Amino acid sequence: MLVAGVTWPLAACSLAARAQGASPRLVTVSGRNGEAWPTRALRIIVPQAAGGTADLVARVLAERLEPILGVPIVIDNRAGANGLIGGDAARRAVPDGYTLLMASTATHVMAPLSTSTEAFDPLRDFAPVVNLAWQTKVALASVAVPVTTLAGFVAYARAHPGKLNYASTGVGSSSHLDAELLCAATGMRLVHIPYRGSGQTVAALATNEVQLLLASVTAAYGAIEFGQTRALAVFAQRRSPLLPAVPTIAEAGLPGLDLRTWLGIVAPADTPVAIAGMLNGTIATLLQDPEMRQWLDSQGLEPIGGTPASFEHAIRADVVRWGDVARRVGAGAR
Repeated sequence: MLVAGVTWPLAACSLAARAQGASPRLVTVSGRNGEAWPTRALRIIVPQAAGGTADLVARVLAERLEPILGVPIVIDNRAGANGLIGGDAARRAVPDGYTLLMASTATHVMAPLSTSTEAFDPLRDFAPVVNLAWQTKVALASVAVPVTTLAGFVAYARAHPGKLNYASTGVGSSSHLDAELLCAATGMRLVHIPYRGSGQTVAALATNEVQLLLASVTAAYGAIEFGQTRALAVFAQRRSPLLPAVPTIAEAGLPGLDLRTWLGIVAPADTPVAIAGMLNGTIATLLQDPEMRQWLDSQGLEPIGGTPASFEHAIRADVVRWGDVARRVGAGAR
């Protein structure tokens, strides 16, 4: 895989080395106009900066796919505008199977629904390929707040309406809409403070600029381990292997609040069905590999898999769900 200037976790390097050591096996299918595919490098656009969860997943996945496809895979980071820049670049690419997009609920569904300007359509402009994994989120509190549980935080916030802040990575972002759903479900009145990135939100929580943050386990893990923030609950059906002592949202008393988001691969609309189908089957098989599953666990991710049709169904459901939320909070949904 062609990369530049990225330091990976040890587990990711192990997976990469194993993939590179495999015997190349060129798999071809019929592409546009009946020509063989692939015969040249593929590109995976990641609509986020290098080093984030989506970027790491894309790189590990690419390392696994290269020896199977027999061609290089380039990771193209196009960060900005909550994922709209990268998504638009993928939408405009030739639909020949050589450009893919690392999509997520946040960048592929929430961002276009939450902007008042013209953006790509997550259904019309893309062909679903495979749903990769659920991204586990965690509710975090500032250690300055005198609580140790989510119920305790809710009670404290309700006793101090409008006095506590929560952080997000921007208006209409996943962390913004997630927090608004939590507030609606619990009756909390918190002040929204947007920041430019997940690193800034975690730092703001650690310094008590804000008192609540909903973030991915991957992004928050270091701050939790060093005692800079307090984990209250994880939004997952089972406890996170990274945070085994932290209760699930159901255990914390809110069983109906599911804020998991997915990571998946999509392609420009009109990408040949044969290519999407071959990639779907190949990647779904990779997700079942024990070492791959162990690595996903280490990143706070739960593998999904499934068919392109099931992935499309998930996207459609999210468009309805998050569109309603965005309109409710006035995030600019169109």
